[in-house]
Amino acid sequence: MNLAPDLNQVQFVTLSNTQLKVTILTLGASIQSVYLNGYEHSLVLGASKLTDYLGSAKYFGAVVGRVANRINKGHAVIDGNVYQLPPTLPEAHHLHGGPAGTGSKNWSIIEQTDDMVQLQTKLADGEMGYPGNMVVDVFYRLLDSTLEMEIKATTDKLTICNFAGHSYLNLDGTGSILDHQLSVKADHYLPVDASLIPTGEVTPTAGSAFDFHQLRTIGREDYPELDTNFCLSLINRPVQTVATLKAPITGLTLNYQTTEPGIQVYDGRHIHLDADSNINKGELNAYAGVALEAQHWPDAINQSHFPPILLAPEDTYQQITRYEFG
Repeated sequence: MNLAPDLNQVQFVTLSNTQLKVTILTLGASIQSVYLNGYEHSLVLGASKLTDYLGSAKYFGAVVGRVANRINKGHAVIDGNVYQLPPTLPEAHHLHGGPAGTGSKNWSIIEQTDDMVQLQTKLADGEMGYPGNMVVDVFYRLLDSTLEMEIKATTDKLTICNFAGHSYLNLDGTGSILDHQLSVKADHYLPVDASLIPTGEVTPTAGSAFDFHQLRTIGREDYPELDTNFCLSLINRPVQTVATLKAPITGLTLNYQTTEPGIQVYDGRHIHLDADSNINKGELNAYAGVALEAQHWPDAINQSHFPPILLAPEDTYQQITRYEFG
């Protein structure tokens, strides 16, 4: 079975206001570019070739799910029933909804204005191994110098649900974020094993290499490798700033805001994109961007003390995440 989307059907949506110009792809509901008034470079990484979104630029700016992050060996027990979800090769684990998750589907445009677009995709019962027919909507809105992403989902059968936006940020356009400064308002983080599956421990950040309460420069020697979930809360909360990213060269700041109880921070150390594929026309290599991924905690279906990711037919999943540039 061919899981690849028809790239000839992909549409480009441009949103703009006085402060921002944003391009959204229906492929993966992906944020391809974000331009802030007065700056020539995109503040997120994006590919100019659609084929790269199925290869070296996979997940760039995409909405990934129906369960973002990793599920240990794809094993899930839902209401006493065992489900085996396919691995996302070359990993042994199920990652970002599987090999044909929402990040590689071509979404439909439901509504569009100058500064808003609603995209939708439908996931069938049994698709990628998950129970339940699911309808997923993503709304992108421009609010002055803020890009808002709202994700909603419903199901007709008890299932698991945990979406994330997967944009890579670079606020100065130099091809490296090693001079950027990052802070994260998290008192705990999740240690992982060698294959990035949480051990089950919820560890205080204080006194550890993962204490980001104060701004820290990403390229410093004491900076840990990051593909790490920071624990913000045990439940969804009103939208609030959970992380700040600053670029000294441009002076730009991103306040990253969300309702979600966790944020995965990935330092982009495996990025590689050729110069002719990058919308900013420069080769992208390791640490070209940092991904901030608001979500529930990884492998939550196998960790009973993590915030739950079950979604019932009578409920609606909702996430609001905002990129506030200044």
